[in-house]
Amino acid sequence: MQLTERDWKILLALEKWGVLGLGQALGLAFDKEAGDEERVRFFFNETTRRDYGLWYCKRLRRMVQAGYIRAHFMVNERVIYTLTETGFEHMKSRGRNAMPGHRGEIAPNLVNHEINVAAVGLVLSELFSLRVRTERERIPWLGSGGRGPAPHRGISDLWISGAAPRAIEVELSQKSRHDYQEIWNAYSLRRKGDFAVLYLTRWPHGVQTILSLARDFQADLIYACGLKDFRRSHGRRSFESYIEGRTLSLAHGAATAAAGASFRNADPGSSPVISPLPAGEKGECVI
Repeated sequence: MQLTERDWKILLALEKWGVLGLGQALGLAFDKEAGDEERVRFFFNETTRRDYGLWYCKRLRRMVQAGYIRAHFMVNERVIYTLTETGFEHMKSRGRNAMPGHRGEIAPNLVNHEINVAAVGLVLSELFSLRVRTERERIPWLGSGGRGPAPHRGISDLWISGAAPRAIEVELSQKSRHDYQEIWNAYSLRRKGDFAVLYLTRWPHGVQTILSLARDFQADLIYACGLKDFRRSHGRRSFESYIEGRTLSLAHGAATAAAGASFRNADPGSSPVISPLPAGEKGECVI
């Protein structure tokens, strides 16, 4: 099978995110044809019956038949795709792989979380052009994906590199009070510069829960936003702090960075701005 640049984009995305839903693959494939609203719908893996008739669906089936990707059909989930060993080895033979290994199988109980993490990462990287890295890119020993054995180490779902680095946690369900205290203590101990941890929550009253705990623990590096609000605003909804009047907007940071502005945050209550690092700087996680 002769791969097109659209096909390569899907393979590279599967290497990075580990798993993609059908909608997410379509959003990447039609990056030039679709508008932002439709792409956000795709990135959050929202598909309609009509989408299954799009011509690139046939292309994905051909990639499955060729052995480059694997289709998984799970209970209560739409079809999802992962990269195969054949696909990864083909990438390596062409010098197009970015990581030493790839994620193969995925446990059914992790699919929903990983699809949502990919959704957030795709919105930030594809629409806002932010430098978003997954935990597997930052922590090589995580190997085939998933969280490490000790989440209190502060390994975030996503990491935004820049002069003002951001850790992003996609929370579909609530952890215990003790867990949050341990995780936030780990982040605080390794805090450097104007670093912040951004929570996207999906359970009822999740934002209020996170901010209440942040107030209790005096964790001023914690911000929160509802995952549904993030999706409805196309990623432009501000994250809130427990400190009144303090918010943080990734969309604001992306626009400023695109204009070539440097990092500014003279007012402690203002929204920090993200700017890209100069060439050669890694912006690596301090955790």
